[in-house]
Amino acid sequence: MKILTKIAIVALLISLPNFTKAQPSDDKIQRNFSSDERTYAKENPKFSQIDPSSIKIVKLKEEILENYDIQTLSDNRPVKDDPFVLIDKIVNAASKLWKLVTDNAPVVNISSKYATAIPQGIEHFTQLSNWKMPKAYTYAFNAKNLYGAEVINVKYKVIYIYGGDYNGKGKYLTGVSIVPEIVDVAWTYRFDLNAEVPDSTVINIGPSDNPVSALQLQLSWTIASAIKESRGMSVYYIQGDGFMREMASSFKIEETEVKIKNIKSAKPLLAGNANKVFE
Repeated sequence: MKILTKIAIVALLISLPNFTKAQPSDDKIQRNFSSDERTYAKENPKFSQIDPSSIKIVKLKEEILENYDIQTLSDNRPVKDDPFVLIDKIVNAASKLWKLVTDNAPVVNISSKYATAIPQGIEHFTQLSNWKMPKAYTYAFNAKNLYGAEVINVKYKVIYIYGGDYNGKGKYLTGVSIVPEIVDVAWTYRFDLNAEVPDSTVINIGPSDNPVSALQLQLSWTIASAIKESRGMSVYYIQGDGFMREMASSFKIEETEVKIKNIKSAKPLLAGNANKVFE
């Protein structure tokens, strides 16, 4: 399995685009900057422009959700064989592209937006058994203007549930999501955050008779002022056996170990909103 994982990662790295520079902004969103914001940005261009070298992400790594009731995911009863369930055909039966933050405000009902990597023919994740405890990784995104003042302070979690099997076969994913926690943006700026799981990235990296699902969760951001707009992306590669790696990023990466216990923001993902997972 380690060999398969390395092969899959190398293949994905080769196919990834270059995100080291801000993406082009030919399709700029029409934003409603006030006349005061436009005037201030014009008169104070250094305040209203991001220093690209200041953009960074600090990863706070942990995978503990100690108080999560795993019974909310599945009752772990054996399921009946279904000839229409193809365990080696991995699909995302939930969300493929969704907004997280728009114009500095977290999008409402974000708890109903997830991706999955499950067998074709499965109608609901509760048809799978033996889900493992959810994993969560916290990230802090920061950016400064040309004066060196911090103007963007955003904190979010990458969350996923892994290890579900179908009649003892396979390792699958559900509840793959990003949850914004803090969005603090300076006056004259607008910040957007979006998530996407392209269908082409939802694959099986294991043998056909005992699959291991994998997908890419792509996080794209836009920082805009009245005089300039910048874009970037980060890509998270996640496997059904619980492995996760950041594959590519336009961020400056820093890491620190922080123990995160009892992450409550994951609870709504698969508890009270279970019927919305496949909307």
